[in-house]
Amino acid sequence: MLSQRLKFIINPIAGFRRDKSFIEELIRRRCKNLDFTIVHTAAPGDATRLAQEAATEDYHAVVAVGGDGTVNETASGLVGTDTALGILPRGSGNGLARSLNIPLQAAQALEVICSGKEHRIDAGRAAHRYFFVVTGVGFDANVGHKFNLAAWRGPLPYFYIAAREFANYQPEPLRLFIEDHVIDLTPFLVAIANTEQYGNGAIIAPHARPDDGVLDVCVVQPMNFAEFVMHAPKLFNGTANTVPKITYYRSKTATIEKSGPVLFHVDGEAQVSDGPVNISVQPQALKVIVPLSYAN
Repeated sequence: MLSQRLKFIINPIAGFRRDKSFIEELIRRRCKNLDFTIVHTAAPGDATRLAQEAATEDYHAVVAVGGDGTVNETASGLVGTDTALGILPRGSGNGLARSLNIPLQAAQALEVICSGKEHRIDAGRAAHRYFFVVTGVGFDANVGHKFNLAAWRGPLPYFYIAAREFANYQPEPLRLFIEDHVIDLTPFLVAIANTEQYGNGAIIAPHARPDDGVLDVCVVQPMNFAEFVMHAPKLFNGTANTVPKITYYRSKTATIEKSGPVLFHVDGEAQVSDGPVNISVQPQALKVIVPLSYAN
């Protein structure tokens, strides 16, 4: 790894803006004997474009420095290439980093980038976007949409928005196609997981694995506030699969259909589709740098 070229893609307006100078200095100090480049994004989609360019320019790895959105964009530009994704997590959720046991501390994450190993994981596809953690519709997509509009970043604003929206959220009927199943339902949410968690340790699909070629489909039925409070801790201790109102399926494809536009999210970033959202998995499509100790 040490003899290879690295490109660091930094989102300068991400949630870690206050320590951006520190991060860049840390990169320069740790990588002073390496061939590396630091670039910044200026608009949505830049990280994908910069990653795609790097894959054609003989870079061994492209490192996403930022939150889940930056990681998603960067990884999307590397799907199907031999260029590896490195992650220097500086966001609030850090879903993919947590799932791959990548340290959240900058210096330790940088050490993994410089001396870790490569591991191939699956890439999910939801409509026109890739996802690497979780996609879905319902309450989580609604919260993601409101969070994207908020001025503040971090776990506390996210949980505040989630609590506020829970009181007002009205589930909508939809049709879910999972291989040979057709299910009509009005769920609290439907999550299609490539990894076990959203981020922040919220484990929605305890048995999901990012390299098994299959997606875990999680259907959560509406709950009242007392039920939600009773079961919420299970989301964080890895036992969400024991909640009576949660049903799991495993599938390589899924389609979500409803009346009118579909609000969905990819790795927490809200999206809108004018028609059904077709979801699929591309096995082993992304090369990622993980710790030497990682064993899925």
